[in-house]
Amino acid sequence: MPRVDELIERLGHASDDYLRQAFKYPDNLVYAGEASLGEERRRKMNPEIRKRERENISKAVCALLNSGGGIVLIESCDKDFNYIRDRLGLDLEDKLHELVYELSACDYYDFSQKGSYLIIFVKTWGMQKPHPELCTLDTGLHARDFTSRKLLNATRLMNILEKKSQGKGKVARLSTDTEQRILEDLLAKEYLCLGQTMGLAESDHIEFKDYSTEKSTQRIKEVIKQYASAFGNSQGGYFIIGVDDKGTVKGCARGTTSSELECKIKEFLKSLIFVHLGDCKSDDDFYTLTIKDVKHENNHSGYVIFLEVKPFCCLGFVENPQSWILDSEPPDCLGKCCEAKQLTASEWVKIVTNQVPSPESQFERLSIEKRPPLAKPVYRKKGLEKLSELQDSLFGSIGDKFTVKPDRLYEDLKAEYPGLEDLLSPILPNAGVVIVSRSWAVDLELGSNPDVVCDILLLSPNRYPTLYSVLNTEVSENGLNYSQKSAFALKQKLVNIGSYTGKLCVIPTVLCLNAEHGKSSSSGPVMEYPETYKLDDLDTVKELLQSLSIVILGFRNLLSDKIGVEYFNLLTIEQYRLLANNLINETLFVHGPPGTGKTVIALEIIKRIKNRFNCSISDILYICENKPLSNYVRRYIICKVMTRAWFETLEEVNVKHIVVDEAQNFRLEKGNWFTKAKDITIKSNGVFWIFLDHFQKCHNKFTGLPEWRSQHKYILTKVVRCPQLIYSKMHEKMKTLATKFWLSFLNNVMEDSKCCHEIEGFYTMKSLSKANIVNYVSENCDKYLSEGYAQSDIAVLCSTHEVAKEYREQLDEAMSRLARKRVLIMFRDAEEISRNAILVDSVRRFSGLECLIVFAIDPVSTYGNVNENLFICAASRATGKLHVLYEKNTE
Repeated sequence: MPRVDELIERLGHASDDYLRQAFKYPDNLVYAGEASLGEERRRKMNPEIRKRERENISKAVCALLNSGGGIVLIESCDKDFNYIRDRLGLDLEDKLHELVYELSACDYYDFSQKGSYLIIFVKTWGMQKPHPELCTLDTGLHARDFTSRKLLNATRLMNILEKKSQGKGKVARLSTDTEQRILEDLLAKEYLCLGQTMGLAESDHIEFKDYSTEKSTQRIKEVIKQYASAFGNSQGGYFIIGVDDKGTVKGCARGTTSSELECKIKEFLKSLIFVHLGDCKSDDDFYTLTIKDVKHENNHSGYVIFLEVKPFCCLGFVENPQSWILDSEPPDCLGKCCEAKQLTASEWVKIVTNQVPSPESQFERLSIEKRPPLAKPVYRKKGLEKLSELQDSLFGSIGDKFTVKPDRLYEDLKAEYPGLEDLLSPILPNAGVVIVSRSWAVDLELGSNPDVVCDILLLSPNRYPTLYSVLNTEVSENGLNYSQKSAFALKQKLVNIGSYTGKLCVIPTVLCLNAEHGKSSSSGPVMEYPETYKLDDLDTVKELLQSLSIVILGFRNLLSDKIGVEYFNLLTIEQYRLLANNLINETLFVHGPPGTGKTVIALEIIKRIKNRFNCSISDILYICENKPLSNYVRRYIICKVMTRAWFETLEEVNVKHIVVDEAQNFRLEKGNWFTKAKDITIKSNGVFWIFLDHFQKCHNKFTGLPEWRSQHKYILTKVVRCPQLIYSKMHEKMKTLATKFWLSFLNNVMEDSKCCHEIEGFYTMKSLSKANIVNYVSENCDKYLSEGYAQSDIAVLCSTHEVAKEYREQLDEAMSRLARKRVLIMFRDAEEISRNAILVDSVRRFSGLECLIVFAIDPVSTYGNVNENLFICAASRATGKLHVLYEKNTE
């Protein structure tokens, strides 16, 4: 992808400052090349050149509609072009209307002119039923419509998708038994006679084509895929070549042997593109080809070709759809020429049909009426706060006066930087909201800038959304690039994660905190957006804040890779405030009962550390007790990963920041791990966060943690992972433990903790003999698998690793005897993260991980006095169903 400097040089516009500056603007920007504009000029053009220009412009606009919106630059070939006087040209206007399915063009396009450049501001497409989720010029799909073949537009496709059978193709049947009998008689004949009447008429299942000319093979090549697609995407039918539209046999492909003709037709049909829906499989025999000789007075007069096409179980494309997206991701496309990438048929269908598997039945996708084409799915746990409630918690009530959020951070910044309030006073609005961050770049997963004091996002009626970056140095190219990249990333995330579909821009502006009196302290953009991109009123501000809430609280779920689709979950307000307000603390102890999302937050803070301090992943160390959890985190390549035991053995650890997880189960064995980690972070002036839960401590040895009164603590209390029934059982055990611990603050943790969703879950407790436990687990595993659960959804947790090995052998034998067994049952231990197999391991080794269905077998500790802890640790691993099975003493 060329940089703008290369593009300018290649086009011979080395002195064109406008083009150079335009490509640095924080938005998707596509240069559509030169074109003749204006109705009168375009009427006089060469049709081929006009077609090429129309295709270039429509491709650029289509890609922007599908990729969050942006700007198209068109350079007029005629230097005296005036858009207000000359307009675009009727053929270009028609094509732009076609792209938005002839909806109001002014809702999607704004036009401006700068010198010889025409600028088209393109708003993102938002799905509007019955229109599909993608802008498409040509779907590449055909269907049968009475006696005609029709190119499917994307709107009609939606109706076909609703009716499309999920089974395999069936043999085509004609409308009547008489038609079917006549056709069977024709196919049974040895040959057909020139001029004979078929006895059939064209219908929705039958199409005749003459093609008796010398170029018949070329004509067949041009249309056979289209008719195969049309019949297959409909109810099947017969494409008969060598017969005129009155049903008279004419013959075709004279001078070609039957075998040559058959090979050519099969070769033509090979290039059909099939995209399968649901569970349907590829079917190579979607057609039957029969070629009959045509004779006239015993002389060969060509052939009649009978192509029987079965109804497709899927979709059959003649070619990939003419639909484009931008082949670039923020922020890398800043300063580059964005290019359009044509979607493959498979990619296109995936977006159009919105094929996004739900991660779990416990989650629900945010209900958003309109969504941009590339918007990522966002889920929340059922019963958690609604989006409107989260929005109110973040931004408060938006009224006639402006609001600053978070107000505590704003007060801290004013105290840290005298003069900040005076600098900001002139830009503060009369109404709306001002959102303050130490670095919006870090919030958006970009690198920070040490010269940036803070970033301020202003959302106010009758103003453009504006991102102010306040520098403590003079305005520089570095500061401008930071502001531009942050604004661009924010705009993209508001569309592609926040699902905002209104006209949107984010204007980057740099303010200099220490500007000399009388000198300009700001630097703004070179390109002005149309007035329609300003926020209309407070309702529009609130609508944008809804999308901003999703951006702020959204985090990529680590299970995205497992289901093959990137999706996002929402942080709770409690989790967000921990991440947003405490990064500047050098050492922080994060306490939380089971299910409060400590491991999720640990991984999120690692990402923020990397961006906040502009460090590499080798500068950050994640430490946990168990190898399975370390293997799980290592897969995501966001930091160094070690177990506590390995960390203790190393003489030197070259890192700057350390995050410790599941610290309640750490022990002192070969040195004081805490002192060692603390010394490393003090020396590097780094971040040191420790996540722990005393209720899950599974041993009675010294952990190495400092006395709780000396800890700078943050307490998580909102349980979001454990179902209600399971959490209520854990809460009973927590009450018992709270009376035993000398850590009195745990009473408050236990009392304040609350299961804040509506997932009831399943819980049962039984006391059985060892043999009956094996049978119980085997039978229930088989039942769950027959209901559609995956083997990886099931975990069997035992008190020790040795006990787990014994049960694994017995379960393997028991399940192999089950008559209902349909697939090979596999078993794994906790270290084998990616295998689709039933996990059998110890409670301790599975600590920090989770599974939908858990069988906790005899959760009794060998230490004796931590039985409640072991129960809590085992139970908290279950996100859906929990079976607790105690071994009955049979003596």
